[in-house]
Amino acid sequence: MKLEDVKKVAVIGSGAMGNGIAQICAQAGLKAVMVDIKQEFIDKGMATVNASLDKLVSKGKLTAEKKAEILGNLSTSLNNADAVKDAQVVIEAVPEIMDLKKKVFAEISAAAPADALLASNTSTMSISEIASAAKNPERVLGMHFFNPAPVMKGVEVIYAKQSTDANVDLLCEMTKKIGKVPVKVLKDAPGFIVNRLGAPNQALISAILDEGKIKPDSIDTLMKTAAGMPMGPFELADFVGIDVFYHTLKYYSETLSPEFKPGKVLQNLLDSKKLGMKSGQGIYKWEGGKAQIDASQQTQEMSPMDFLAIQINEAVRVLKGKIAASAADIDLGMVHCMRAFAGPFALGAGMDPKQLSDTLEKLHKRYGLNIFKPEPEITDGSFKNMK
Repeated sequence: MKLEDVKKVAVIGSGAMGNGIAQICAQAGLKAVMVDIKQEFIDKGMATVNASLDKLVSKGKLTAEKKAEILGNLSTSLNNADAVKDAQVVIEAVPEIMDLKKKVFAEISAAAPADALLASNTSTMSISEIASAAKNPERVLGMHFFNPAPVMKGVEVIYAKQSTDANVDLLCEMTKKIGKVPVKVLKDAPGFIVNRLGAPNQALISAILDEGKIKPDSIDTLMKTAAGMPMGPFELADFVGIDVFYHTLKYYSETLSPEFKPGKVLQNLLDSKKLGMKSGQGIYKWEGGKAQIDASQQTQEMSPMDFLAIQINEAVRVLKGKIAASAADIDLGMVHCMRAFAGPFALGAGMDPKQLSDTLEKLHKRYGLNIFKPEPEITDGSFKNMK
């Protein structure tokens, strides 16, 4: 199959990610069908697409005629087999439950054309395990969009163990066709590239909470003031949801290292249903969609360099582990998937290796976690020459 053969995309799931993916495909001029198990879910998904397009019309980025044309490209279905039977690409965006994903892939791989690409939008699960349930598993890949899908430019295109180069390349071309920037992930590894780079910083946040010596407010205020971040790391954890933050760390503790195990404070927040913004209370109290942060103090004990050094160190590990093809791909992922103004290798290029190494050794000593130890390439500065 060639790119010009891709005319129809089926999106399985109409939730937060599914409806956004279906919208992008329809906007790119492809026929898109959005599938779910209940009409009420489909109706909610279509209402979200309508609101998203109306916003573009009100901003003058879309004409009313173009909106009508996009909606004309978008249909809905309550039947997986019907929806995929003439699709060239199928993108699964159902909840993160492995058994459910396997069931969907068994069903769609039996009903779709034999050469249709079957992609999972999972953010954490093993694509290879999902593929094991499919007929012709060599056409199963990962296609990880970032939220909100219509806005975020980057998409991780992930190899499963069974995927062929030709199918990965075709999905990358299709990603460009729908106006996105593909970032190739060469290995089906936990967190892929972009989320993996944030994993040790999540562990740091948990360690700081457990130590209890530095107020989260004072770190968040510092990060917003000194690093220009829209949200500090603790505020972001609350915003995403303590349950999501906890389960991500738990997953990394099972797949990467036991050192990622969520700490006691996170466990207590989870157990007492203090889940952050969604419940009105987490690390912070939330009122009117805003965290009640005491912005009167900035910590002297930490700096933005702590979080950055950890990320650069992890980027070196990801490149050495051959999860990414190049340092440039890692930087590309951070810029387009996380809206960073530059990636870790670009940022590290102008830094003193000794400062990075000393920062990491300080964190390792303070919190006793080996995941903070500097890689040899950080210590000797050779990470700057990694391509």
